[in-house]
Amino acid sequence: MDLIQGMRAFVAVVDGGSFVRAADQLSMSKSAVTAHIGDLETRLAVRLLQRTTRRLSLTDDGAAYLEHCRRVLQDIDETIGALSHGRTTPRGRLHVDALTAIGVQYIVPALPRFTEQYPEVEVVLTLNDQVVDLIAQNVDVAVRAGSLQDASFVARRVFESPYVICAAPSYLERFGVPKTPDDLDRHQCLGMYFMSVGKVVPWIFERDGKRQEWQPNSRISVSSTEALIPTMVAGTGIGYLVECFLGHPLSANQLVPILTDWVRKDRLPISVVYPHNRHLSAKTRAFVEFVAGLFPRARHPHGASTVRS
Repeated sequence: MDLIQGMRAFVAVVDGGSFVRAADQLSMSKSAVTAHIGDLETRLAVRLLQRTTRRLSLTDDGAAYLEHCRRVLQDIDETIGALSHGRTTPRGRLHVDALTAIGVQYIVPALPRFTEQYPEVEVVLTLNDQVVDLIAQNVDVAVRAGSLQDASFVARRVFESPYVICAAPSYLERFGVPKTPDDLDRHQCLGMYFMSVGKVVPWIFERDGKRQEWQPNSRISVSSTEALIPTMVAGTGIGYLVECFLGHPLSANQLVPILTDWVRKDRLPISVVYPHNRHLSAKTRAFVEFVAGLFPRARHPHGASTVRS
């Protein structure tokens, strides 16, 4: 049995409302369409359509399978179209959602180069420190941090950034440099507040193979890295972030790393993410490759960063 042809027959029957109209659309006999639907139901071991002399309707299984067929056939048709016409030209509206710090430091400065390279693409960039629903918000591609477990998304890891604990030189001159995590109890530690969990993120320390979690008793907590960084630069307190979020303040020595022997050894993955069940259009593919190319060129002051594709 031709599974794809069976899917096409099934969709044509539903859209046309009858086997006769489906046969006309597919340029085949009514008996052939009937045979395709029968073979499809046998293969799936479910009934897809309820048939009477006056009415044709979908079963619950048929309704679920119909959406699957539409997605599969759309991907097949678009892929065939792309191959038959060579490389498609990226065009159309592209909605990108990114972490604020990543967007401001990496993506925004590079957007003029992207739009110059792909003049038929209109980019809409939204910046968030909270995770948004890509499907509900109609986002084509997102730049996310951390491990991603949702199988409904494809994630291409483009970068891994180390963590850093740091403060402004003015703060350290005034209050001294902590030598161990225990010293932090006597310091002003700035918290990163995650609205999704309703609390300040704990700090992780690691030394000699031992890992410990410390909850900062923060008098000041913010929910945005873009707000936290200037607060640190102003000498308000000590902060705990990933290195790639800090950018210029770290490289310009506006912030100084401390407790370097205690910093956690693992790195934060940065990934480009898009929905699994959507066709990877030319505009999305172009942007994924473009973003992946930004990070290897990002040099950090404490050595080369690990990059995975």
